[in-house]
Amino acid sequence: MQAENMYVSLVEGDGVRFPYYVDVSAVEDSLIVYPREGWTAYVLDSANRYWLSVDPTPPVGVTPIGSLPSDYIGMPMLNRDGLPLGVLAVQTYVPGGRYSDDDLAFVECVADALSLAVQLANQERELAIRRIASLLDETVDIKDLYSRIHEVMQGVIPAARRNIVIAKVDASAGLFRPVYWRDEKDDFDTMPWTLDSGLCGYIYNHCKASFIFESGKTPLPPDVRKIGYPSKYWLGAPLYGRDRITGIVVIQSYDEDDVITKEDQYTLDGICPYIAAVIGETELFHRSRCP
Repeated sequence: MQAENMYVSLVEGDGVRFPYYVDVSAVEDSLIVYPREGWTAYVLDSANRYWLSVDPTPPVGVTPIGSLPSDYIGMPMLNRDGLPLGVLAVQTYVPGGRYSDDDLAFVECVADALSLAVQLANQERELAIRRIASLLDETVDIKDLYSRIHEVMQGVIPAARRNIVIAKVDASAGLFRPVYWRDEKDDFDTMPWTLDSGLCGYIYNHCKASFIFESGKTPLPPDVRKIGYPSKYWLGAPLYGRDRITGIVVIQSYDEDDVITKEDQYTLDGICPYIAAVIGETELFHRSRCP
């Protein structure tokens, strides 16, 4: 079938995001949330497919975004309650190009498979959160705690398998102090860095939230210079304790094929409060046992 132009959109609050978008006439950034509009919005709102050359014309006001294709199939990805998670769409700009019933059946099958994959990924994130939270009920040696956290993380964020750093904030010294370091390129596991350095410093001093960076696409914040070996993808999130940042988790990738996605950012956002809690409780437990 003519699938050289294809996209996958996911519902993101009141908007949509395109984790996959290939089109000869347009480019979309996979990290940006776009307004809910056009045929994508029509498919989401109706929770039904839209096939340009076969189905009735959408209501007045529903128009395509970008160039008008010769044919288009937009298929909703529904969860088990029948609510739309997103849209899988193919379109062709070949003059006179038309999709067939077999093409439609194939797109529907793929949309169902993608819907299942999205729901399973959401379940994996929930399981990871529960596994981190369960460490609070276990007597874990502080030396083993970080490796246990890493074990959970690499199951839900693939890039964490090879590169992850956990650092604590030493506010009195003005430093990040690494407590766990696994990195393919940099070997600074005992070397602290200042609280105003790199993207970690940007998170600590400015955005106070997670930040995702893709080399060549994401502009660096003003006055930020990346430190260490240049990575293709970088993701960091703060650890909070009593309304202040007490540490940071960094995951990065040096490989174009080892992508860090917006889904990974959401996963890290969901897990970090539990990481902060389990680190704090474990440290308190071990301090209480020291004479």
